Amino acid sequence: MADDKKPTELLKDEHQGVLQKLAALQRVIGQLDNKDEISAELKELAEFFKTEFWIHFTKEEEALFPEIETFIPRESGPTGMMLVEHEELRSTNTVIQQAVDAYLRNSGGSDVKGTIQENGNRFIEVLRQHIDKEDNILFMMADMHFDQAQIDKVARLFHEIETR
Repeated sequence: MADDKKPTELLKDEHQGVLQKLAALQRVIGQLDNKDEISAELKELAEFFKTEFWIHFTKEEEALFPEIETFIPRESGPTGMMLVEHEELRSTNTVIQQAVDAYLRNSGGSDVKGTIQENGNRFIEVLRQHIDKEDNILFMMADMHFDQAQIDKVARLFHEIETR
């Protein structure tokens, strides 16, 4: 049962789904010349990275990171770097979303394809590295330091974030 998992385990599970979406995105952006074949999947991936994906960041930023920051300050710690990367990913995603929209509307030509490829590859690279750091460093630190009250608090906040 998912409720029996620690918040860090739930986030790791979400990471696995995101990594699958990134693999699909990488494949699709390598086939932009085959618009008829990839448009539906590109649209679905863009929608995931426009909406559903950001719930994960909200859970980290509003629930997990503040608890980690009770024992490691944001400014000199890993959560500060994770937040910088979150902002980079948000801004890169905004560019991708605009380019995908133009591509799907048949406007912008090869410039749009180049924008999708360049920013898409950057997004994929940064997010894969980001996930690796969270899974193998940050979440381990949380698991070592959190007491049961903190685990329960983060789990409760996750639930609240998911239901809003």
